Amino acid sequence: MTTTTTPAPVRGAARTRTAPGWFRQTLRLTRTEFTLFVRYKTAWLYLVMPLVLFMPLTSVPSTPAFGDFTTRDLSFAAAVLGIGLMLGIGHPSNVFAARRESLVLKRLRVSGVPQVAIFGGVVALVVLFTLLLAALVIAVGGRVPADPVLMLVAVLLGAAAMSLVGLLITPLVRNAESAQMFSMVPMLALLLTGGVFFPLDLLPEPVRMVAQFLPVAPTAEMAQAAYTGYDVFGGVEGAEAVGTAALWTGALPAIGVMLAWIVVLALLVHRYFKWDPRQP
Repeated sequence: MTTTTTPAPVRGAARTRTAPGWFRQTLRLTRTEFTLFVRYKTAWLYLVMPLVLFMPLTSVPSTPAFGDFTTRDLSFAAAVLGIGLMLGIGHPSNVFAARRESLVLKRLRVSGVPQVAIFGGVVALVVLFTLLLAALVIAVGGRVPADPVLMLVAVLLGAAAMSLVGLLITPLVRNAESAQMFSMVPMLALLLTGGVFFPLDLLPEPVRMVAQFLPVAPTAEMAQAAYTGYDVFGGVEGAEAVGTAALWTGALPAIGVMLAWIVVLALLVHRYFKWDPRQP
């Protein structure tokens, strides 16, 4: 009769290590993005640019709007969204185009890092810096928003959507230099149609209706409503002071538009993003 023996386990044998989940990888890449941002001089340019946006507001004619608020106050509230717009469009398009040229993105994909972690790291960074700058600007302005939570939601949605716009620019350009120039086109177009420099009520009605469905005007209206406590979603003229519940009810269509844009932009980035510079 033959007997079989089970080999004893080898002491010190290597254990199978499970790969971290997408959330932990996103956090790690966010920390990496933060370190690279601090070291990247061009990134600081995109951080300073939004602050320059507030300088022309000091010379904007100020007329009474409603209550004790003026048109300058409304422009100031909307301009807070310009921080995420400039940083979100400018920074991701620039750094991802540069990383694609150096094959960094291709190596990340080959190593098994999921897309959601790669994109999520830079989106989280843009959102973080946008929140910090927005808090700084509002503090300097000297007036606490009537609804800080709604203002927070507006800034978050705007920064996330603009980051995806920046990522969507990357497949359209060849290198980082062209990304810097090309990103100015949607940046200026969205600033002009977002109610930042002037109220949307001054635009022709058809243009105003279209602008309200672009991914800036809804968040600008949310920021103005949160800043003043007035229901401005139907227009500045005749706006009335409302409670928190009514303010959020009026903001629901704008929130829905922004969430729809974030989903659409995320799908477009997933479908058309180029990881290899030699991709046609």
